[in-house]
Amino acid sequence: MSLIQFVICSLITVVFSNKNQINTVTVETPSGLIKGIQNTFSENGVQVIEFRGIRYGKAPIGHLRFQKPIPVEKWADTFDATKFGAACPQTEMNFSGYVKLEMSEDCLFLNVYVPKVLNPHRKLSVMVWIHGGGLTMGHAHDYDGGRIATQGDVIVVTINYRLGVFGFFALAHPAAKGNYGIWDQKLALQWVHDNIAAFGGNPDSVTIFGESAGGWSVNVQAMIPSNKGLFQRAISQSGAFDFGRPFTLKPKMLRQYAEDYANKTGCILDNLYKFTDCLRQISVDELIDITNPIKTSPIDRIPLETTSSGVVDGELFTDNPFRLLSDKTSDVANFFKSIDFMAGTTSNEGSLLYMIASPSFQKHFGFNITEGIPSKVACVGIIAPFVEVYLNNYPAFKTKLCDFYTVDGSFAEQGLRVSELFADLLITYPVVRMLEYHSSLGGETWQYRFSKTSPSPLGGPPPSWFKGSGHADELIFMFSSNPFVSPDASLSEDEKELSKHMINYWTSFAKSRNPNEGGEPVEWKRFTLTDRNYVNLDVPISAESFMSSNSVQFWTELYQNYEFESSGGLNEHDEL
Repeated sequence: MSLIQFVICSLITVVFSNKNQINTVTVETPSGLIKGIQNTFSENGVQVIEFRGIRYGKAPIGHLRFQKPIPVEKWADTFDATKFGAACPQTEMNFSGYVKLEMSEDCLFLNVYVPKVLNPHRKLSVMVWIHGGGLTMGHAHDYDGGRIATQGDVIVVTINYRLGVFGFFALAHPAAKGNYGIWDQKLALQWVHDNIAAFGGNPDSVTIFGESAGGWSVNVQAMIPSNKGLFQRAISQSGAFDFGRPFTLKPKMLRQYAEDYANKTGCILDNLYKFTDCLRQISVDELIDITNPIKTSPIDRIPLETTSSGVVDGELFTDNPFRLLSDKTSDVANFFKSIDFMAGTTSNEGSLLYMIASPSFQKHFGFNITEGIPSKVACVGIIAPFVEVYLNNYPAFKTKLCDFYTVDGSFAEQGLRVSELFADLLITYPVVRMLEYHSSLGGETWQYRFSKTSPSPLGGPPPSWFKGSGHADELIFMFSSNPFVSPDASLSEDEKELSKHMINYWTSFAKSRNPNEGGEPVEWKRFTLTDRNYVNLDVPISAESFMSSNSVQFWTELYQNYEFESSGGLNEHDEL
């Protein structure tokens, strides 16, 4: 890079808006000139340069709805990245402190947070955040990357991707192959690879990380061999990947969803190309309304199936990636092995249960969730539909699961056990299985558990019977702002110290493959199938091993029996 180019990359222009002085910074990238803003991160006084709402893909509107994203072309004028882009269409939720979203189908944007100074020669490690929200809600600028960027001296990128029906509508047919949200994430990673050097980032030292559906997405991206070179490390936080359910939606399910859309929109299902084109004409608001999960939630069971998931499309995925992981010679297994992998959970992900158990559900089963949860909810409302849909309805499995998660204690104790069932089923055991897969392949594998309760938990204060750190409780320790935290929430001094150590672990891993390089007070030992080491992130932090060993053993044996007894129960190749 010439001196003139370096000066252009570091060009700073001072602009006056009303009485406030805004420092803007312009950087030259392969995509074109981009103008961002210069801030001082309030928590530590370190400068952070933010480039907000950078377009990485063409607007997926009109005929591009339900299609793979198209890369953005180089722009001629300076791109104004001083304001965040629109969030992708979604059902809005009423969280504490929630701000109404500016939404648009034209939403393929990302944000870049550069610490201290803009210098293309710095070669900082890069961390790309994939937000959670069940693949149906959330957006990139929910999460302020300034804390991680300034403390860890890394570049943080946060990305939007299409959600809900816009990101995952599929027909198991060329008319609508699905996986659009996954393709969006992949395209954003390509943009980062191609452009991040201009911001001072190292395209050969990229870590993807995400929580909940973002953790699911991290797992998915780490099983796509064509991603080779786009990132080198992955951190999956509470990555909700259920091994009992297939990765993909079965054609029978897709047909049911398509029939539901046809009934609600008037689009005719006899020709799948015409049906998809008809859905492209339906307004954003109507599609959001007919796919609103709150409106369709049953009262007699907890719905585990979802319309938003991956599918075998013949391009990203030629088969269920977990089948391919089992073959150590497959391209999927070899790529996953090549990625340094860290994964973990909170100590009780089952907090999700008391958030989604609607008043009508509680009335149906005759309980008040503030007092506990009866065993009937576990056996009839969760286990029975799970086994019926995903485990060939084997009666023995219903009995085993019901017995394991039923206790003779109080109503409150049973409530805690039901929350643990929900955690193990959806998140905790699947995360352990991902770690086991990676370690068995010979990869660099690290496990954590986050056990500190949040001063601002998702969904508000939990019932008195609930114990442990709930789903998303770690986010306030990583981001100064996120959608689940009350604006007036703050960390105690002990919590600030935990936050500092956690970010140091994360960024050390991103920079060196080893979370211990930052000199943290507790040595974090690698996870192996024999030692099963993990770090427990609490006050104080501790090094431990064999997390939830009884539950892990139980689920391992259950699925081993299922694989032995099943005769094609996970076949996704039925005709639509």
